[in-house]
Amino acid sequence: MDQRQQPFWVPVLKLFGMAFCFFFVALVGMYWFQTGSAGGTEISSRFIEPEITEAALVLGVVVPEAGLVPLLYSDESDQDPKVAENLKVAYLTFDDGPSEVTPLVLDILKEYQVPASFFVIGSQVEGYPEIVQRAHWEGHLIGNHTYSHKYRQIYAGSKAFFADLDRAEAVLMQVIGEQPRIIRAPGGTRGNFTFELAGAVLASGYQLYDWNVDSRDTAAPLVAAEIIRDQVLRQAADKAEAIILLHDGPGKITLPKALPGIIEGLQQQGFVFSVINEDTTPIVALYH
Repeated sequence: MDQRQQPFWVPVLKLFGMAFCFFFVALVGMYWFQTGSAGGTEISSRFIEPEITEAALVLGVVVPEAGLVPLLYSDESDQDPKVAENLKVAYLTFDDGPSEVTPLVLDILKEYQVPASFFVIGSQVEGYPEIVQRAHWEGHLIGNHTYSHKYRQIYAGSKAFFADLDRAEAVLMQVIGEQPRIIRAPGGTRGNFTFELAGAVLASGYQLYDWNVDSRDTAAPLVAAEIIRDQVLRQAADKAEAIILLHDGPGKITLPKALPGIIEGLQQQGFVFSVINEDTTPIVALYH
């Protein structure tokens, strides 16, 4: 019986296919691990944040579109005094810390004399209490970003959310002697919060803040500093108030490289800097 030998490239092609499949599975596994952990990205497989177009974001509130409605509005009397003076105000906000990256961020902020807001995870605070104390002592805002940052856990219901929030509050009380009333929901409110949960949070005296400038620094495990910088400057350019989402969580080593360019670029665009406060226009987006 005539047995023909396979062309040499057939086993090579099979080997290449197997290697590609292994790489793809490994990449998906790494992404799943990140989204399920406290130091992961702002997107979860269960609670997917829908795409927010730049056109949908104006002056701190999300314009209604496709069933999306703004929860909060602020009139001019509630504006940050800097905004009332017709200044462009940038709020640098850092999520998912503290970590080994945070001291580098604090060094840069100190060098440029720029205040910022840190939305910290309680479990991370337990590992780096001295970093949070330093940020607090240097005049930065410390906000509550829950204790675990685990989507399936904290968004299981109102009781679960408040339990996680309260646990983070207890940690912060021990570390800085305060229980922050300014909070940020992991992944943002959009796609994660219900009206009932938001109402309960606000009724409890908390203030919720999302963002209207997304640095996209969680689009991949590691995003180049130039991309982070360019995303921020492009999105902030036409805004009077820019609440800028950045991440100083574990492994975000390109952030310190991007931050000087972000600060200098925003200054060139005419921005002054402030910490989030009770007068900052809130950004909260919820579905009906």
